[in-house]
Amino acid sequence: MTLAFTKLTRRTAAACLAAALAVSATAVAQAQEVRWAQWKTTEVGEKFMQEVKAAFEKDNPGIKLVLVDSPFTGFHDRAIVQHQAKRLADVLMVQVDWIAEFADLGMIEPLDPFIAKEPAEFFAGIPTTFHQKWRGKQYYLPLETGSVALFYNTKIFKDAGIAGPPKTWDEYAEIARKVTKPDAKIFATTATLATEPPTNMTYDIYPLILQAGGRIIDSATNKAVFNSPEGVKAIEWYVDRVNKDKVVAPGILSNGEKEKRANFASGNIAMMFEGPWGISIQKQLNPALEFAIAPLPTNATNGTMVRGSMNTITTQSANKEAAWKFMRWMSGPVGANMWSKGTGAFPARSDVTQQDWFKERKEVQAFVQQVGWQNAQSPFLGMPNAVQMNKIITTEIQNVVQGKKAAKQALDDAAEEWNKIFAAASK
Repeated sequence: MTLAFTKLTRRTAAACLAAALAVSATAVAQAQEVRWAQWKTTEVGEKFMQEVKAAFEKDNPGIKLVLVDSPFTGFHDRAIVQHQAKRLADVLMVQVDWIAEFADLGMIEPLDPFIAKEPAEFFAGIPTTFHQKWRGKQYYLPLETGSVALFYNTKIFKDAGIAGPPKTWDEYAEIARKVTKPDAKIFATTATLATEPPTNMTYDIYPLILQAGGRIIDSATNKAVFNSPEGVKAIEWYVDRVNKDKVVAPGILSNGEKEKRANFASGNIAMMFEGPWGISIQKQLNPALEFAIAPLPTNATNGTMVRGSMNTITTQSANKEAAWKFMRWMSGPVGANMWSKGTGAFPARSDVTQQDWFKERKEVQAFVQQVGWQNAQSPFLGMPNAVQMNKIITTEIQNVVQGKKAAKQALDDAAEEWNKIFAAASK
């Protein structure tokens, strides 16, 4: 081998190495980062969230997913502060209550241009409940959904000689009185009347109004109508369980979702109104807890609230196309299937709920049954400032519990404030 040939070979090798490094640098430079702000890591566990991240990045090799986790309590207000500081993540998880408000604040991006480019079956697989637009635009894709059902501690029921869950309000009240043993710190339920998080009304109050035969909002007039005789009956029944029967755990005015779930996980609470997202939370908090799930009790009729956790693209995202790819993956068949299997959440896709593995899950059948109820409602998507509206009615229910107002007066006052918000939003 000549010296000239050796030098040529070295130069060729160096050139190839330089080219490879250049390609690698270009690939790194082209890799886009999508920051996902959410509260799920602490609920479903770091391990599973890392599995989701790895699966998405494998299917989308040019995108790096960054998980930005914050506690659910206070998440809404922190998002607004981050928007004001121009520090929002690319993808922001939200509740149904926040869509209209965040859209009007200019925090989230309309998705219609992205959806229009997708095959028709993509959006058709999402329940029609979540096709509801705000001001004529689609701002979200659901990650998980589900109605509020009755979780009950099967050990407490068995020890009290109760065969099964209550099917009516009267049965609920009877069972509640029977299982409550204050000396043993066992109570029928944890009433949640804290104003934070404002989603508490979803569980304790709104379903009761529907079950009494009332409604939350009249969509034709865009006004609050929960202050009907049926609504008053629901609140009076609720307050009787608190003040007359004394079947609720202490701390009603400060208890929220976190406290309710922790109390139930301790094994000292007999019943809890909760969504399918609570299954994984309970298994995280106490894997040994013995509980089952049934449809909510009925009164004049049935009724439940339909909620969901949504993903949105923020207006501050520098990578909106990449953000959409992530959202589309999470709300598509692959991501929705993985999320539901891994978390126990009720999937927001019909093609996932129709799969055999999902049909075999006994713990979700109550939610499946309730989906078909006429009074399975989600009014939040049409509420212009649902967080504030929820806080208003929470405060008024607190007034009833504390004896400051009668149920009718409290609901009338709350409805008046709601209607002011509706009127301002329509201008």
